[in-house]
Amino acid sequence: MTTFILDGIWGGHSRWEWLRRRIENEVGPCTIWRYDNSGRTSLVELGARLRSALQSLGEPVNLVGYSMGGLVVREAMRANTETEIHRVALLHSPHGGSLAALALPLPACREMRPGSRFLKDLDATPPTVPILVTWCLWDAVVVPGISARWKHATRVLQSHVPAHAWPVVCPRIHGAVADFLKATP
Repeated sequence: MTTFILDGIWGGHSRWEWLRRRIENEVGPCTIWRYDNSGRTSLVELGARLRSALQSLGEPVNLVGYSMGGLVVREAMRANTETEIHRVALLHSPHGGSLAALALPLPACREMRPGSRFLKDLDATPPTVPILVTWCLWDAVVVPGISARWKHATRVLQSHVPAHAWPVVCPRIHGAVADFLKATP
């Protein structure tokens, strides 16, 4: 089983190498899925591209999405009918939107605004797999921070470090993700 990691908006995909190696050592094959995270492509389109990449694998997968990448993962899952998804980790993702998204008119930012049609459509389809969610009350990117805490999560891990990028480098979060992904349903 392969695990895909998706970075958030404007992130350097390779910064997830520590988590990728940890997952590969403890869970199995892992790849960082590089995609257009510039905000210029809609999350609906990015979700369709991810879904297509997963279907071409022809095997069950785990998914890890950080920030906007978590919404891309959720969109790929929403319309998925072919790929078996084992487990999902969504790290500091704006499930309820982020007021910070009001600052830019980019397609992905419009979809991440609180109350957007996109977020309503995502919420209309509850998950069918175990999901780990991390969030931080004092997140300065996902505003308010509580919008990263998702009601459909199987497991919720609160970070007390007020840094949106904390999941990128935090060994405790990396360990929780690896443990969660290797668990059996």
